This record gives sequence, structure tokens and C-alpha cells, in this order.
Amino acid sequence: MALAAPTTMSLKQDLKSLAEGATGLLDQITWKGLLLFSSGGLLCKLLWKQYGILCCRNRPYTALGWPIYGYTAWVNRHTMERMPDSFVTPRPAALLTNICYTNVAMIDYSVYMEKLHQRHVDGDFKPEFTPSFRGCLGEESIMCQPGGKVHTHHKKLRNKLLSSLAPKPCLSVVPELTAEIRATLDHLVEETAKNGSVAFQPVGGHLAAKISQLQILSALEPELQKEVEHHTQVMILGLFEPVVDLGRFNNYGRAMASKKALQEIVKTMLKNPVTDKRNVLADLAKSNEDGEAFTEEESLDTIVTLLVAGKLTTGDALPNLFVHLCEHREWVEKIAQEPLDFKSIECESATLKFVMESLRADPVVTTYRRSCAEPVDLGEHGVIPANCQMAIQFRSELLEMDDKFDPLRWTPEQVLGVGWLPFGGHQPHSCVGRNLALLELQLFARILCREYNFEALETEKAVHPQKNFSPVWKDGLPVKVTKKSTEHSLSRLGGA
Repeated sequence: MALAAPTTMSLKQDLKSLAEGATGLLDQITWKGLLLFSSGGLLCKLLWKQYGILCCRNRPYTALGWPIYGYTAWVNRHTMERMPDSFVTPRPAALLTNICYTNVAMIDYSVYMEKLHQRHVDGDFKPEFTPSFRGCLGEESIMCQPGGKVHTHHKKLRNKLLSSLAPKPCLSVVPELTAEIRATLDHLVEETAKNGSVAFQPVGGHLAAKISQLQILSALEPELQKEVEHHTQVMILGLFEPVVDLGRFNNYGRAMASKKALQEIVKTMLKNPVTDKRNVLADLAKSNEDGEAFTEEESLDTIVTLLVAGKLTTGDALPNLFVHLCEHREWVEKIAQEPLDFKSIECESATLKFVMESLRADPVVTTYRRSCAEPVDLGEHGVIPANCQMAIQFRSELLEMDDKFDPLRWTPEQVLGVGWLPFGGHQPHSCVGRNLALLELQLFARILCREYNFEALETEKAVHPQKNFSPVWKDGLPVKVTKKSTEHSLSRLGGA
């Protein structure tokens, strides 16, 4: 029996009934109900983003923590640096957890070298950061671009940076570095005489910022230099905050405002860079050998990244070095005997050995994050799901060399073999400012040991509420610094 075709009248009636039903349903929906429904949907999305990974088979040892927050609160209390050693006992070689509102697989360096390193060098991995870190640095930063053999654009940008950060151009600014270091130490002397002691950590951060600016932007006017350093510091405080931009009312909002201000300064300088001295900004303003120019966004984001990294890393390494010199006085005289001119940044010396051991005993950078578009097989340690962040942990690799502070371990062969580890190891995104940092630390140690008496009054570390990636020196590391007698200093000036 054939069905009768619907008439035009019946279709109109059906549509009318449907419209009336929809209107009735909309009349029953309140703003409160709509808000609850939307909030519930957002909550489900966040929970699935965190816990959906539990559906993956053969994943590594997993501990995702509280909903949404994961173990972020734990990190805020104890710092990210201490998590791999304190969170799980015994520590697994691969741990899938949630910190800073992001799922991440924390992987020991030994497992990385065995299972992942070659794929990393080949270009299978891309850099990953917390959302706030990436927001502050910018998507076009050299740190955020994929690197490795197949990513030639990243290599070109890195080579351009090395034009100013290679050993030779760094050695050319030794006179300027010497002047900055002496001025900083003289300031410590004045503050010690005035107040009985002075906090070293903020002064060390200021020195690191000025030296970074010197090689990245060339010499700046004092007011502009202060402005650049201020914006850099504000950005550092926003690196690990929730990605909520409330303008001047929260750290992330202030960091984004400082980033814009810093980019405007750099943008102006790019139009008329200083060319009489080698610097990163002038090199980025030039065209490549093959005629390809980098975009303005790449130049801006990369310069901002270098300014932040220079202050953040060397600014922490300097107080660590100061404390180690106070604790191992037998090395002070050896370092004081060495000249202030350098034939090579990594020439074998007591200073280089001591600096390398200081970086080993108190590493400033202890991890880097990557991800892969495909699942990553770690063998007996499990499989990392596709696109899951991986945090490569090399802190334990450095600390487990020995419990003893022993600079003599750093033979030329050792420096060549594992000397890159405090700077990220041999990988496409290893620290591009390594030469400048090593030179700055060695020169600081030699000037300090030759020309000044120094003492650390309190060497306890504590957790800073706005800097949760590593502990900081309590009260900014109170120290006393005085000038040595003129006769005592002149006896060593032959190599100055």
C-alpha cells in the first residue's frame, strides 16, 4: 500500500508546531540555566583534557593529581626543580603527571639519550612550554620554532644569532664586561659600607641583564637600559602564571603589557641598529646570505626571548657562583692568579673548572619540553601518547656525577663530553648564549677573587611565590664585599 505524499498544508503545520515547540523551550531557559550549562560543558572539557589520557594503553607511570590543578599547588610550594626527586619514591624513569595546568611526561635524561635523542636531532619533536611561557615569548621566537635536520629555517635563524654570540665576538667585549663587573662589585662595596651588608641576588640579576643587553642590543642610554630591564623582569614574573590577561591587575597581564612595550622599543631600534659593534639586533636587521630576511615578528620575539633568558639564567648562576667561592676558599687564590684577558673562552683554567662545577652542583636550567605528533615508545617505560608534552630532566644526570664539589673533574675531555649539559645538552635548541654566559661567569670570578674580599652571611634557599621553577636565595643572599688593599691588587695586575 503506497503512502500518501505530504501536502503543502501538512508541511506548514509541522513547521509551525516545531517553531512553537522551540519557542516554548527557549521560554523555559533562564540565564542561570544557560550559565550552568555552559560552565558544565567547560568543566567537562577541562576534565577530559586532563584525564582523557588515562584511556591510552601502556602509558608511563601516571599521577595526574587534582582536577584541573593537577600538582600545580605542590610545585608552587616546593618548586618544579624538586618534583622529580621528591614526588614519587623511587623515582620512575618516566612519569606522566600534570603541572602548571598541563599534562606532561617527565623523562630521565638517560632514557632520552637512549630512546629519543636521535629523533630529536632529526627534527621529529617540536618545542613545548606552558601556555603562559609561550604567550610571553611569542610563537615566532627561536625557542618556539621546530628545530633539527629537516627544519632549515630554524638553523638559519640560529646561525644568524651566533654571528654575535660566537666566541670571537663575545671575547671582543671583554673590556666592556670588565667595566660592568667592576662597577657592580664597587656598588656592593658601597652598600656594605653603608648598611653592613647587601642582597646579592637582585644585584647579580641586574648585572646579567646589562651584559645581555650589551651583546643583544649594544650599548643603551641609562634610562632606556633601566626601562628594558624593568620590562624584562615583569615578563619573568608572568612566565608560569595562569593565562588570564587582567591587565595591570595580575602577573600575566602585566607581563603581556611589558612584552608589548619591549617590542616597541626593539621595533624602533631595528629601524636604526647600532652597526659599529657586533650585536644580535644589527645582525637580525640584515638579510641572510641567501637573500631571505627574517620577519619582524621573528626578530621581535627572538630578541625578547634572549633578553629574558639572559637575565633569568645568568642572573641565577652568579649568586650560586658567589656562594661556592665562599664555601671553597682553597680555589680563590688559584682563580685570583689567572689573567683578565682570554685567549679562548673554554681554555683549560682553574676558573673554567670552578665555573663548570658550580653549574653542575647548582644547575640553573634543569629541563626542557618537547612533543611529537606520533606516539613515542620508551620501551619498558611505556608509550607517550601523541602530542603529549615531554619534559626532559637532566638535573639528576648532573647531580649524580658526585656528591662532592670537585672542580678537578672538569678535564678538557669532560668539558667536551658533558660540558653542554648545563646549557641544555647537544640538541637543536641548546643555549645559544652559552659562550657569553661562560665568559661572564669566569670574568666575574677572576675580578672578584683578585680585587675584593667577600663573604656570604646566609646561604639558605627558599621558595619564591612568583618564581616556582627553582628555589631562590633567602632574603636575596645577604653578603659583605670590601675592596682589597691597593698593594694586594697591584701584585696581580700584570695580567689585567
